[in-house]
Amino acid sequence: VGSAVDPGERVVAPLLRARRRSALAAVMVSHPHPDHFMGLRAGLEAVRVGEVWDTGEARATAPNARPGPYGATAYVALLGELEARGARVRRPDTLCGTHEIGGAEVTVLAPCPAFAEDRGTNDNSLVLRVRFGDRAFLFVGDAEHAEEGLLLQRAADAAGSLRADVLKVGHHGSRTSSGDALLDAVAPHLAVASCGGRNRYGHPHPVTTERFRGRGIALLRTDCLGTVSVRTDGRSLEVAATAGDGPCL
Repeated sequence: VGSAVDPGERVVAPLLRARRRSALAAVMVSHPHPDHFMGLRAGLEAVRVGEVWDTGEARATAPNARPGPYGATAYVALLGELEARGARVRRPDTLCGTHEIGGAEVTVLAPCPAFAEDRGTNDNSLVLRVRFGDRAFLFVGDAEHAEEGLLLQRAADAAGSLRADVLKVGHHGSRTSSGDALLDAVAPHLAVASCGGRNRYGHPHPVTTERFRGRGIALLRTDCLGTVSVRTDGRSLEVAATAGDGPCL
């Protein structure tokens, strides 16, 4: 936040051009915090967007939110722009459950059936489990311990599974995320933590990185490796990074 670098212009748009993508079936926004939605305007400018998956929190709270470029009002304005271009904005009441996109199963696990006013925005993050063939990925947004507890409870109640081969680490690897119980339930082979170099929050926290190390889970950090890509054909996993092996693995 506040950086002169626009990640949509610098990273997302060039990637879509390189892959010759003129349309996206769906764009999933984990929650309306600026480090999770800034860059979408520039990144999506040249492509058609079919759907935007949204927690619904921003539009519910925007009337009482403080105006500014980083808050709920800015995000609501962005949603309006995407709708004007033909995108359908969907909330958890129509999303919770499993969807088929491009041969993959995408399951919305939270916030279900809707965001909760008594939880913070991080703990209302959109949580997605994506399965393709024999492999699964779990994206938990900025979920912290409160939402992790709900995920574990719902998985147990429904006799479901949170297991995944790859975990997108919650809340950039803060000490309030990636708890022992969640890591044991997911049991990933590798995890990816999105965090800026020399960030002022100290992410990922040493307590959290030790949880991964103690379980033998490879933790790939964007502050060390740059952009991390994990691809699968449904059987194997192929991992690539833009910066090579960094010093802080």
